[in-house]
Amino acid sequence: MAAIDRERVQEKLGFIKQQVSEVRQLVATRGAGEVTSDPWLMKGLKYSLQVAIEAMIDVAYHIAAKGYECAPRDARDAFEILAQKGAVGQEDLPVFLEMVRFRNRLVHGYNKVNDAVVYYAAENKLQDFDRFVKSIGGCLQAGGRDA
Repeated sequence: MAAIDRERVQEKLGFIKQQVSEVRQLVATRGAGEVTSDPWLMKGLKYSLQVAIEAMIDVAYHIAAKGYECAPRDARDAFEILAQKGAVGQEDLPVFLEMVRFRNRLVHGYNKVNDAVVYYAAENKLQDFDRFVKSIGGCLQAGGRDA
């Protein structure tokens, strides 16, 4: 079994926290109307959410493959493996899978994404990133085969 690259995972978790912090700052200092009416602010917001979710997916793939010796078929499968193995809570799995779907809409349906929905996610869903970071941090601290 190959070991989890803890430094790589910690770097990705730090990146997620940075993106979330910057999105929180944007939402705290700019109202929905200002953000959604400014194309550059919206592009930045969408990008920050997209890459934060991408980093979650990278972590999920890495831990599933290296920590649990399970090669995920796709991002959904990676999160399901983490939930099955207890690295993330089963109760969080639907939330994380919805985040993957949201990321897919940002990437593949970019011209159909409603800016108000993106702002709503930025204003109301950032705690989902926090739960993921906390879960994976706990997994890494647990040591042994699970980390």
